[in-house]
Amino acid sequence: MKVLLKILLLIYAALTITCKLSGQNLFDDSTILNLELKYEIEQVHADVGIDPSYHDGEIAYLNEYGAKVSFPVKVKTRGIFRKKPSNCSQPPLMLKFKSGDTNYTIFEGIDKLKLVVPCKEKYKYQNLILREYLVYKLYQIISPYAYKVRLLNLKMVDANSYDSSLSYAFLIEPTALLAKRLGGTVLERKNYHPNACNRKAYNKMAVFQYMIGHTDWSIKALHNIKLIELEPYAPPIPIPFDFDFSGFVNAPYALPAEHLPINSVKERHFNGYCRPANEYIDVFNLFIAKRDTIRNTISTFTYLPEKERKILIKYIDEYYDVILSDTKRKSKILSKCRTD
Repeated sequence: MKVLLKILLLIYAALTITCKLSGQNLFDDSTILNLELKYEIEQVHADVGIDPSYHDGEIAYLNEYGAKVSFPVKVKTRGIFRKKPSNCSQPPLMLKFKSGDTNYTIFEGIDKLKLVVPCKEKYKYQNLILREYLVYKLYQIISPYAYKVRLLNLKMVDANSYDSSLSYAFLIEPTALLAKRLGGTVLERKNYHPNACNRKAYNKMAVFQYMIGHTDWSIKALHNIKLIELEPYAPPIPIPFDFDFSGFVNAPYALPAEHLPINSVKERHFNGYCRPANEYIDVFNLFIAKRDTIRNTISTFTYLPEKERKILIKYIDEYYDVILSDTKRKSKILSKCRTD
């Protein structure tokens, strides 16, 4: 009996360690992470073809005990618009790890990570990164089906010259980790009609995209959207990401699609599909109930200057002016819904 008890305790301890080091602790911690990434910056940033290669690099950070933790990483460019040198001098990056290299680190259990860095080194692009990070945090207020993100003080060190730069950046929860956390599977299927998605989740997502002034997404094209099936053949949950073309972020390079009847991403245009009015009214009521939380999340996000936070709150308040008015929400949202 004693032997059996010892075995059970050992199994429990092993499971506890596994849970703690599953990769989620990287995203469950809301504090900013000081991270150093060393790689051949010029060579990596120049590798922007259709199929860029992975390059050698190294990651380092201080753990909870103040000890330096470092291990190898593979680095490559990713994305479409921001990967082009004519658009951004600093492309988004993909980090790839070997499982054995990350044992007993906050990255254990993670294979790949999307790293979002400022498009350019100018100060205003730092704030754009913070705005985009903030969008992810706002969506977590509205829906439990949301990507987690981790804010970074990122030191990028050139492996050849050892020149370095410091900027804000953030990591995005891997889709595989997101699906595992939600207990579902990723549905990689294009031309999936939005009306076949989970209606409540879709409605909240579509109205949120309107709130932040974002039209650069498509379920049919799987553009800036992931679909997660919580059960086999159940209507999938659409989960949005990549918000730099939103009016909330208001990047200088962001333009609305030519076919849309707006001239600026700051102008809102509803991209959601038609539903019975009561379905969207339920969503409006949810947003109204969350208004103080949303405004407080923005106002207390002190990484952004106070002036910028006030601008963002004003932009959000303009959205609430619409949904609090029966006339405005009918004319600007409900009557603009899609039927194609």
